[in-house]
Amino acid sequence: SHECAGAPRRFLAATSRGFSQTWSHAWLNDLTLYGPSARVAFDDPQSLDGQSVAWMNRADVRAALHVEDAPAPSWPGPSANWSYASDYAACNAEAAPGVPSMVDFYRSVAPQLRTTIVFNGDTDPCVSWEGTRAAVERIGFAQLPRRAYRPWFFNATAVPLSLLAEKPVLFGPSLAAFPSGPQYGGSVVDYDHGLSFLTVHGSGHMVPQFRPRAALHLLSKLLTGAQFSPAYPAWEGVEDAEFDEALDRWVEKAKAAPYV
Repeated sequence: SHECAGAPRRFLAATSRGFSQTWSHAWLNDLTLYGPSARVAFDDPQSLDGQSVAWMNRADVRAALHVEDAPAPSWPGPSANWSYASDYAACNAEAAPGVPSMVDFYRSVAPQLRTTIVFNGDTDPCVSWEGTRAAVERIGFAQLPRRAYRPWFFNATAVPLSLLAEKPVLFGPSLAAFPSGPQYGGSVVDYDHGLSFLTVHGSGHMVPQFRPRAALHLLSKLLTGAQFSPAYPAWEGVEDAEFDEALDRWVEKAKAAPYV
């Protein structure tokens, strides 16, 4: 009927063709829910993807990544002489029953490492952080005492005006020429075996692209093994006034070194 045909068409009209990645008239960014919309074609040298292609194919970058002799002659792939196989039941509809998932992978690998961080942008319409949170819980590691979901902060430093003038609109939309001090970076929860799950506030699918300063802070914590945020104090049995003071002190601590 006309009504049946009209319903999906109204959906497409109201949702930028269902968060399309390829529609030339798209007004919603399917990779960051509240971010700007812009061209992302790899063959457009003015787009962020086009600039990424040029950078990835530079000889010095290929050398730094140790892929000078890779069978794929250029990026992005795959090219005609390059292929891969999906070994895990992760984004793999053809996985056979019993094939390990990424939950199994993290359950195995995290105890072998000092620090394992699973992170997700909290405005990612492509991979929702709620799904990642649920998957991390399914790993089954015990949550550490006093390290339930709590905010973490990063130092929002200034960037040069020259960077703001030349960067694509989809890179670092919150970057500014003036510093704004410690800012909310997201939430973090810690588990046994050095496993942490954290959200990155305001970021879409590619955290280094949409929140580069927070991403640099995240990488620093991964490399050093340092905590993102102090543990909560034992404030369950205190009076309201004492809790208010303790919360103020906790936030001040969380916004200072060594956490920021």
